[in-house]
Amino acid sequence: MTTSGPRWKREVQVLGLRLLPWVVVVCLAGALGYLQLQDLRLTPLRNGARLLIEQGEALTSSDLSNLSRDALVLGQNPALTAAVGGDNPQAAGTALLTFARASRPYARIVWIDENGRERSRIDNSDGIATLVEPARLRHGSPEPWQKSLSDLLPTEARFTPLDYRDGGVWLRAASPVYDGRGRQRGMVVLTLDLRRLLTQLQTLESAGIEPLQLFGPDGRLVEPGATLPGLKTTNAALWLSMEAQGRGRREGADGLWHFQGYLPTEPGPGRLASAPWYFVAHVPAGSVRQLRSTSAWQSGGLSALALLLAVWTTVRRRQIERERERLLADLQTNHRALAAAKAEAEASLQRLQQLQTELVQAEKLASLGLLVAGVAHELNTPLGSATVTASAMTRRLDDALRQSEPGPLAPAQVRAVLDNQRAGLDILDHSLGRAGQVIQLFKQLAVDRGAVERRVFALDDVLSDVRRLLAARQMAPGVVLHIAPAPGVVLDSYPGPLGQVVENLVGNAQLHAFDPEARPPDPLHAAPAEIHVTSQLDSATGLLHITVADNGSGIADEVLPRIFDPFFTTRRGRGGTGIGLHLCHHFCTQVLGGRVTVWTCPGEGSRFTVQVPLRAP
Repeated sequence: MTTSGPRWKREVQVLGLRLLPWVVVVCLAGALGYLQLQDLRLTPLRNGARLLIEQGEALTSSDLSNLSRDALVLGQNPALTAAVGGDNPQAAGTALLTFARASRPYARIVWIDENGRERSRIDNSDGIATLVEPARLRHGSPEPWQKSLSDLLPTEARFTPLDYRDGGVWLRAASPVYDGRGRQRGMVVLTLDLRRLLTQLQTLESAGIEPLQLFGPDGRLVEPGATLPGLKTTNAALWLSMEAQGRGRREGADGLWHFQGYLPTEPGPGRLASAPWYFVAHVPAGSVRQLRSTSAWQSGGLSALALLLAVWTTVRRRQIERERERLLADLQTNHRALAAAKAEAEASLQRLQQLQTELVQAEKLASLGLLVAGVAHELNTPLGSATVTASAMTRRLDDALRQSEPGPLAPAQVRAVLDNQRAGLDILDHSLGRAGQVIQLFKQLAVDRGAVERRVFALDDVLSDVRRLLAARQMAPGVVLHIAPAPGVVLDSYPGPLGQVVENLVGNAQLHAFDPEARPPDPLHAAPAEIHVTSQLDSATGLLHITVADNGSGIADEVLPRIFDPFFTTRRGRGGTGIGLHLCHHFCTQVLGGRVTVWTCPGEGSRFTVQVPLRAP
């Protein structure tokens, strides 16, 4: 109990210290993830709110622009100007009635003279404009809203404050009217019932957002029959933000508010309404809380999973460390008895570290991928054979040395040892030579455009060089080679890789097309073994087609899909490396900028077609 207690506490302390950075990182990542998820979910609502406000502003601007423009046009109407110049209310009423029937259905159109009295008025009821009788006109003192129009300028239209009465919301636009002598004879006032506009605003929808609201300059909701006090009383903080910023958003306990000020444009000398209206889109607090809760659960769940993974990883690593400490303690306890084994293990460890260093360097050649695997496969047989032979030679030499300890070996024994060593060296030489050939082939795969010469050359010269090289190496017995190049073809490309492609295709045909094991010869129906190399220039595409065709055994269906794979060969153990056709494909596609295709029919022969541009990329 005296030792297990402190040890248990030490383990807890170690795990706690190792977990602390993970906890900090996971918590920070969780917090950032929560903020990011919340922002991702709130962004559509914010965009929707802004879109609602833009749509509402567009509708409102259209209605108010028509209202102010119509007031300005009516104030300059020639018929009305003539009527007010002659102080003829009946003629003025006729002009107003004509305008009312030709324009939008305004709730009221009135001419008010310079003394503030109504002289002519048109009322609109159920879409029918009627001229009001003189007895029903207002002749008393001017109404309060008329005082804001005392300084009307020529060619100007001005809005009056919103009027809430008779269960509606009314907006007036006034423009001065002059007689023929240029004297102001009062003004014309158009009254618009905003209920239609408010209904249109209510039809605007966006998921998760309440219907768009419009507030007047006094903070009062623009709504028929509105009885609630203005925002100055119900949400003073929001109203202060609206007045201070004009446009923005504010978040509070009652949800998320998006607002934007709106100043109706009044025709005239470039002036705007004195006080702005405000469009407000409200995201309810419940929707915001739900989005935050979902974001919190998701980020919290991911953080919990990450923390569990960190705990498992830390505990597992600590277990591995404790196991390693135990093994090291056992190794130290048995140090004297295992000194030799330890030295060998250290040497092996050093070799392993060296090999790891080489493997790290080899990772830089990761782009060779499959080629490296093929080289390893090809090198495995000769190097394995060399390793086994070297081990056998060492073992036999050790046996001879032990036999020589009692006395010298007999000449026959010495001769046998030397013969064994000689045979083993021959095997080593052959295996290492085979490995060198594979490495040489692999080096050819690393050729790039910077390592070979590019120049302008004639196709005839390349094919003539190929003919000489093949003649020097001697064709397979009984195989006749025919080379017929297209005359006058000149290329700006790489003659070395192009010649290597043709040479490899001819060599591949010699090895495989006329292999007796693939198709035993038939003396009764034997056709001469022939390989034809032809070329043709396609003027339509500008590509040079070089064809290498034989009348040999063809390619089997199960072999055909793999013929261009590196180190795939059907002559394994008989000199085949599986690199020739892969080199052809590599040179055609990577160096010459073309491609190579194959047609074959078992028992009838094969045809390889190389298509390359006259000018290499």
